Amino acid sequence: MTGLSERNIAYGFGLLGGLLIALGALAAFAIGAVDLVFGHPFGALSLASEAVVLFVVGVLAGFFSYLGKHGWKDRPFACGVMLVVLSLLGWGFLGFGTNLFSVVGGIFVFLAGVLFLLAPARRAAAAVATA
Repeated sequence: MTGLSERNIAYGFGLLGGLLIALGALAAFAIGAVDLVFGHPFGALSLASEAVVLFVVGVLAGFFSYLGKHGWKDRPFACGVMLVVLSLLGWGFLGFGTNLFSVVGGIFVFLAGVLFLLAPARRAAAAVATA
């Protein structure tokens, strides 16, 4: 476990969170399909729109986690902020109780964002301490 850095753990958390949120989108879509079969078209439409938003948030979380590890190695602050904002937007628009997969995925995405923000915060604190 000595080879694990904050960036690697954040990357794993971000991908896991993105996958869980996408799984939550699949679950919302399946429940919406069941609602449609049982004759609740407005409930089905609500769950279908929730599924689309969850899927987009999950894909974006995975994308920014990937960028934080590979593409934007020199910009962990931007990736961390984007992941924290995505998790907060997901919670704000969809609520904490939409489904268990999306809530747990949002927690992992939030933790990934915080882990990406640790290195820039440490550098900023060292710069303030030496000034």
